[in-house]
Amino acid sequence: MNSNKKQTILDYSCFIICLFLLSGYLNAQQRPTFGEDLAFLNQKIKPIILKTGENRQVLVSAEYQGRVMTSTSNGAKGDSYGWFNKRIISSDTVNKSICSLGSAGRIWFGPDQGPYSIFHEINTTTGKAEYAAPKDLNTLPFKVYKQTQTSVELGNTLHLENLKGFEFDIDVKREINILSQKNIEDNLDIDLGKKVKFVGFKTKTSMKNVGDKDWSKTTGLLSLWDLGCFYPTPKTTVVIPLKGDAKEATIYFTEIDDTRIAIKNNVIFYKADANYLNKIGTLPEHTLPYFGSYSPELNLLTIVQFSFDGDRDYVNSHSVNIQEQYRGDVINVFNDGKIGNIGPFGPFYELETSSPAKALKIGERIQHTHKTYHFEGSKKVLNQITKHVLGVSIKTVINALP
Repeated sequence: MNSNKKQTILDYSCFIICLFLLSGYLNAQQRPTFGEDLAFLNQKIKPIILKTGENRQVLVSAEYQGRVMTSTSNGAKGDSYGWFNKRIISSDTVNKSICSLGSAGRIWFGPDQGPYSIFHEINTTTGKAEYAAPKDLNTLPFKVYKQTQTSVELGNTLHLENLKGFEFDIDVKREINILSQKNIEDNLDIDLGKKVKFVGFKTKTSMKNVGDKDWSKTTGLLSLWDLGCFYPTPKTTVVIPLKGDAKEATIYFTEIDDTRIAIKNNVIFYKADANYLNKIGTLPEHTLPYFGSYSPELNLLTIVQFSFDGDRDYVNSHSVNIQEQYRGDVINVFNDGKIGNIGPFGPFYELETSSPAKALKIGERIQHTHKTYHFEGSKKVLNQITKHVLGVSIKTVINALP
């Protein structure tokens, strides 16, 4: 990997503060059932349950800004696929710490690092930038606009400000749909048959410039960011097919070696075991609108599919390589882990996608779609899906990294 894309431990301070807030201290092997997660959340909020088929369910929270908290392919007794922070939800500060809750699908905004960051503010005493999550992302619940058995539309108006002092007033809408078997088969061009358990959901998020100023690159732009937190296992491997002649990924936070990342036949294989804090990304010229992860221990395949039209302007959230502020990543993957005696923070790993950065005029809107699919079944059955969608076999994924 290119050394100028790596970051030393001295650059962690703001990021560590954010991760401390995410910390949940749940053993990766102690995954709750969907019913257990539902019972827990019923004590705190009014969960919105989307259903299709006999056992497929998705749990959404309006109180926590349209988060898809978790999902299941096998009803109340089935595994809960999404990781979220029970410690914070159980605390008295939850309504002041919403942005730190995790979940299987949440709204975020970029950039979170660099000179146009909306997650930092200037300390008036020291003159230095310090981590500070936007107030509205920490405190503002969403309103439910429409709801059916299979979909819900939520939103609110948020006020954000970047390090340059530019203020964004945005109307945010988030439409979440649980996907039918036919939806999933059509979207991925696959035949699921009867030997695989599955669930899929789509989030379509939009933001409209409702402020009194047009947005521009010189004052900073925003991107929509969709992030999903999931339970890791020692052999969980993320698979990112690439286009073009890609030689490297963008590397964040820590140096990384070939025991944790490899590019083979234009496919990135990345270890997501929550045992080494790191993050990677792909630039638009190498991005295809799908990627995934596979856990052989759980016989669980996760696929993410998202909207991508070949745009090249994406916000740069790297805190070191900040020369080009609109040459950022489309896909990001975060792996939880430790820095010294700190961490892990879930443990979890994260599959993330972003919208392009657009100079929205007053009244203009941009949207981003992010679809998440989970498949449980035998290696033989899942192999058919990985080969067709990701272009590699299960055997290749299992053997890609030590």
